[in-house]
Amino acid sequence: MLEEFSISLFVIALLGAVGMVAMVLFRQTLLYATRNAVAELEGKVARTRTALDEAVKAHDQNLARGRDLAEERRMIQNQLAEAQRRLIAAQADNFELIHEVGEPGTGRRLYTGSLALGPTLTINQTATTHSHLRGCPHVVEVWAENQAEAMRLARQAFPELAGFILSSMLPVPDGAAQQAAAS
Repeated sequence: MLEEFSISLFVIALLGAVGMVAMVLFRQTLLYATRNAVAELEGKVARTRTALDEAVKAHDQNLARGRDLAEERRMIQNQLAEAQRRLIAAQADNFELIHEVGEPGTGRRLYTGSLALGPTLTINQTATTHSHLRGCPHVVEVWAENQAEAMRLARQAFPELAGFILSSMLPVPDGAAQQAAAS
């Protein structure tokens, strides 16, 4: 049997066995390398998907915020338009308040004067520094027998300690006094 044994056949068989083992090892290495590459790509895909989801969420939030800001801007524009409308209406309102003291009667004349509101106005023991009545003119009409009595009645009705500032009382011409008595 030894005679039939050929060294060249043995070398070829040995090389064939080494080649087979090398192929198996190469296949195994290729399998592990492919698995690692696939795992790495799956990780990149997961990170990219997470980044995409966050970007979509941020985009949706920005769209919602944009809608909210547009709504807020419309509300502010409406409020500004309303304030301008009220300002124009307030400027168009030019009325004066007439405060009457006394009653017309025999021997009494009508005296008028202007009334201003001081920085602090006390009404019924309540002090107020801001009033919607400050923006319009005030006129005091007093029915009295003479100018001194008219001033005394006006000061009694509108005392300086309460925050009222009176001008001097002047007599009204008889024609205008009769019209005021009739109304």
